[in-house]
Amino acid sequence: MDQTTRDALLAMYDVPDPAHPGRVIPGYDKEHAERTTRIVLRVAEAVGLDGRHLADLEITTLLHDLGRTGMDPELFGAVFGLAQELGLPVRIAELRARYPGVTEEQAVPFFLDLLAPALRDKGIPVTDAVTDHVAMRMDFKGRLRRMLDQRRAELDRLGIAVKPWMETVMLYYYYPHGMEGQPGDVRTMGMLLVACENFEAYNNQRRGRDYYGRQGERLREVFTTLEGFRERGLVSSEVMEALGRLTASGELDGIIKESRGFPAGEALPDEDLAFQQELLASRT
Repeated sequence: MDQTTRDALLAMYDVPDPAHPGRVIPGYDKEHAERTTRIVLRVAEAVGLDGRHLADLEITTLLHDLGRTGMDPELFGAVFGLAQELGLPVRIAELRARYPGVTEEQAVPFFLDLLAPALRDKGIPVTDAVTDHVAMRMDFKGRLRRMLDQRRAELDRLGIAVKPWMETVMLYYYYPHGMEGQPGDVRTMGMLLVACENFEAYNNQRRGRDYYGRQGERLREVFTTLEGFRERGLVSSEVMEALGRLTASGELDGIIKESRGFPAGEALPDEDLAFQQELLASRT
């Protein structure tokens, strides 16, 4: 893909501000999507993914978080930080696992009903903006589809079609059941996206600060999280092996430092370098 097309896709994360005509809400997830794409393409090559999928995989990964456009990090953090304090499920799969009678269509109002008393206590009114931010988590499928529909004319001008399997890959993290019956390569691409987007997100200093109150990012903790995904079947051992091998070799150091906001010439912390050596030793 040429850089002009890549930039045009990433620009879709910037959206008009409905509260302030003429202003644009910058795409919070734009840099995350770009870095994730670079990681995905490297790991895809390492696992030997059929090269005929790579162009569509690049598009898929660049657009995978389009359902989060228009997000106010402060509001998002306030809503879901409060939910975590209360021990409420903060993702659709977790919500439905705890409350199996709740359908996907009911998830947003059900979650708001659970959280509304605490929101009132905190002085946070349940506005359209709050409901929309809840939909980013509890109805990501619907919100992603709305955002893609809004960008349909722009995608057409770029000669890009989002195929059904590409949407399945984008949604795999939130809706893993949607992967049932898909070909092996599509399932592998879903696993690549889940592993690599979380690798970037758990190295991402800005996300860590805004969402989770992290004081720093560490490779050991990143891989502990990813190992949990492997145990749940969201990510294969093959994908984990390839991502671990690239991390151990230092090939992803530049992206890791970008994610953490490190200067390009600064080395990773000693504990990360030691963990890379552990990864390397486990693969020799």
